[in-house]
Amino acid sequence: RAAPDNAVLTALDFVGHQRKEFRFDRRFRALTGATRRGLRDQVEHGFPFLPSGCQIVLDRQSRRTILENIKSQTQHRWRALVNELKALAGAGKDVSLGTFLHETDVELADVLRPGKSWTQLRLDAGLPVPARGPRHHEVVRRGAALAHVDDPERADTYLRLLNDDAPSYLDLNERDQRYARMLFFGIWPDRGDFPADPAAPANLYAAGLEALRGEPAARRELSEIIELGRAGIRHLPREVAGPLSHLGLMTHAHYSRDEIVAALDHAGTQRRADSFREGVLFSEPWQADVFLVTLRKSERDYSPTTIYNDYAISPELFHGESQARTTVASPTGQRYLHHRERGTHVLLFTREHKKDALGTAPYLFLGTADYVSHTGERPIAITWHLHRPLPMDVFQAAAAATA
Repeated sequence: RAAPDNAVLTALDFVGHQRKEFRFDRRFRALTGATRRGLRDQVEHGFPFLPSGCQIVLDRQSRRTILENIKSQTQHRWRALVNELKALAGAGKDVSLGTFLHETDVELADVLRPGKSWTQLRLDAGLPVPARGPRHHEVVRRGAALAHVDDPERADTYLRLLNDDAPSYLDLNERDQRYARMLFFGIWPDRGDFPADPAAPANLYAAGLEALRGEPAARRELSEIIELGRAGIRHLPREVAGPLSHLGLMTHAHYSRDEIVAALDHAGTQRRADSFREGVLFSEPWQADVFLVTLRKSERDYSPTTIYNDYAISPELFHGESQARTTVASPTGQRYLHHRERGTHVLLFTREHKKDALGTAPYLFLGTADYVSHTGERPIAITWHLHRPLPMDVFQAAAAATA
């Protein structure tokens, strides 16, 4: 135990013959905070993302035993999920997605797997589903891309736009239209096959919302997924102060890349949301530099020139690096370092990993920040002062990234 004269604690936990029902995945997820998708990688590679000074050591046989157990426990067969839903529903009863996940201890990723959906699970279990329209599959497959919505205003607006009596795009106020564009690109990051006329941009979003009216089953599934996100809010969202308050982005809430570029008017009739692939952008309409930071980078996903050293120094200070080609004297470098004098803004978004259990991980909006200091160039290492301090759990994860 922690004591003045005790610098190290060594715990020896000998892996014995466990019942096959024993859940090693739960034990190691509780210890590491790893997602189910990433847990096997952590076991295989010796738990590389533990806090500094901590390690978990497994011998070869223990590692094999644990990996086999994790694989057997975390890969639910679809037929087993169908049978569990049938048993839970009983005779003539209905079951919501939230109830099913809670009662069966199944995770959302088990249901929203590639080629599957909550609607499909209900169909296979013989439960009623609303009508499926011509765009059902292209809409319902985007359910995982909306599971992160965790601020009440955005969730409420999305749910209203997914209702049977949803208003048309042209009847929405300016703020709700912005949320409607975020929802549109969350479902159709490639703009779908809707008309994209730069002279009449509203027609693009009006057509998308109108198409959703013809998809009752998909709208119901997306609504249930968004309800789950709203029920699982972990941090208090807060609106950004000043002129950027009109963006509708809330600090300490999660956003997909598609939602971010839509909110900043970087995507529209002339630019698709999925055309943006980099970690930085400058929004001309909002005069804002936006940094999208992945804290724990893998060499499998990033080239050596894009593995930047980004981490939290304290809850108020964040260390980030510009793109590798940026110099101090360049227009971009000067804008970063003198943004207050030039009247531009800096927005920081972070995520711990590139992928999570549902696929591409969303970003947490840290909020706006001010320049403090810098060193070097190509890339420029910049210390930013956050206008809103990080939540403690986010700070611990962001600080551990450098270790």
